[in-house]
Amino acid sequence: MVTVVEDKIEKVVMIVFGGFESIHLGHRRLLSHISGMDRSAVLTFEPLPKEAMGYSQSRILTDDERLCAFESMGVSQVIKLPFERIKDLEPEEFLSKYLMGVQTIVVGENFRFGRNAVGDIGLLKKWCHVKGKNLIVEPLVSVDGETVSTKAIKSYIHEGNMERAFRLLGYPYFIRGPRVHGNKIGSKIGVPTINLHWSKQKTRPPYGVYDGFLLSNQWSGPALASFGKAPTFDRKDVLLEIYVPGVDLYIAAGEIVLYGFHRFIREEKKFPDATSLVQQIREDENVLETDTDSINSEMDQLLKLFNRACLLPSR
Repeated sequence: MVTVVEDKIEKVVMIVFGGFESIHLGHRRLLSHISGMDRSAVLTFEPLPKEAMGYSQSRILTDDERLCAFESMGVSQVIKLPFERIKDLEPEEFLSKYLMGVQTIVVGENFRFGRNAVGDIGLLKKWCHVKGKNLIVEPLVSVDGETVSTKAIKSYIHEGNMERAFRLLGYPYFIRGPRVHGNKIGSKIGVPTINLHWSKQKTRPPYGVYDGFLLSNQWSGPALASFGKAPTFDRKDVLLEIYVPGVDLYIAAGEIVLYGFHRFIREEKKFPDATSLVQQIREDENVLETDTDSINSEMDQLLKLFNRACLLPSR
């Protein structure tokens, strides 16, 4: 169980700094230093600096999802500092106010802190040397020559490039939430769906059809999903509609389910009639079948990093 502490650092000897919005490959290297360690903690900010300054309006992981990952990685404590309270502190003032009792500090090489982010690794090294602190600076992680960053991952998600997002995250991008009732059109045409509203907190992919997997407390495995407004039926609400070919599922409204994205198959399209739509869905099923092995592998990757019981709480 991860303990969340607001604006207080007590009895902690090792701190890992970061926003950890996505728990990508670089974040996981930082977090490995405190996995299973007593008197250690993640130190982060709320809201995240980029959110407070208006540079970002969505997250790859919600707070609850981050905690699920922290729990699986052996993090025992998360300390949240109110960004409004610390944003105007000079770098040395920030360090002296919050980190005097900490013995070891872990950061990434691009870490910045203090008013207007003027504090850098050079200043932090000098302060740690003077104060007798240990400092661990992890280099940035690269994949295929590209530096892993939350900004890059969000860009790939916005483009629908889920394969590349997976490569930088180390797990498939996903959405989770309570099942909501739709208008039952899917059931009437032989394509019953499990519907989710898209959380405003989560980074949005483009409208269209994807293959990936459904995780639920009833059944888990490969599934198709359509994200958008179902233009064939002139729906106004934006939904993620999850369809599991050949499986008859009963998942009650309000039950938490998760959909993991493998890849973008096609754009959202208005078909002339329901028959034409169903014919296209049958073709989409062939793509899903081709990708099944990769999808199952990615589902396993997700469950290695995130605690399943935490992601899918029982009602």
